[in-house]
Amino acid sequence: MSTSPECVSCAGTGEVPTDYGLVDCPDCGGAGYLPSRAVLIEWRARDLQRLLSDERPLSRQDAMWLLDELRSARTALNEIIALAHDVSDDDKIAMRIRMVASRSLGLYETVPVPPKPKPVEQPA
Repeated sequence: MSTSPECVSCAGTGEVPTDYGLVDCPDCGGAGYLPSRAVLIEWRARDLQRLLSDERPLSRQDAMWLLDELRSARTALNEIIALAHDVSDDDKIAMRIRMVASRSLGLYETVPVPPKPKPVEQPA
């Protein structure tokens, strides 16, 4: 049995009645309980992407949700950077973690490193 909260829309049955009979609950996908937060976020993001691809307007509520998720993700990445600064390791894993998080946050401009010039061999 799942420890996730029971779906309120279908009362945990996984089905909802329609004019054409019972169908899988759209909120829980027919499971009877709500999926994890990560799955719910992915579902909502796909719904919004579908909405925009159909050139329908984005509601104020959807825009506020997107901004909240963006802020939440940026806060988490900043915390990851701070935690990685506290780690001392010889494998430089903490440095790689900081760089990946910094790059995704856009904290620093990335500049391509020019290739090293090839040494010119002197004739003997």
